[in-house]
Amino acid sequence: WPLPVIPLIPTGNSLYESYYKQVDPAYTGRVGASEAALFLKKSGLSDIILGKIWDLADPEGKGFLDKQGFYVALRLVACAQSGHEVTLSNLNLSMPPPKFQTHPPMI
Repeated sequence: WPLPVIPLIPTGNSLYESYYKQVDPAYTGRVGASEAALFLKKSGLSDIILGKIWDLADPEGKGFLDKQGFYVALRLVACAQSGHEVTLSNLNLSMPPPKFQTHPPMI
C-alpha cells in the first residue's frame, strides 16, 4: 500500500518547538510512544481520538515519532479541539494552536 503523503508542517513554529522540547529535551530526533502518549493526554482528548492521532502521525507503525510526526500529532490535536474531524486532509485548515494542561498533576 502506498503510504499517505503527510503535508509538511513548517518547523519554525515557536509554540510547537517548545512542546517538542518537552518530549525530546535531548533533541534525539525521536519521541517514544510513552513520552508522546503522556504529553498528548494533557490535551484532554479521549484515548480513542488520541489513538487515531497516533495512527495518522505514525503511519508506518515505527512506535516513535520524528519531529515532523510529532508536529502532525500536534496539528491533529488542534483539529480535534477545534471540532474538526481528525484526518490528514484537515491539517491545512486554519485553526487555533493545540492546548495542553501545563500544571503538574496532583500527587
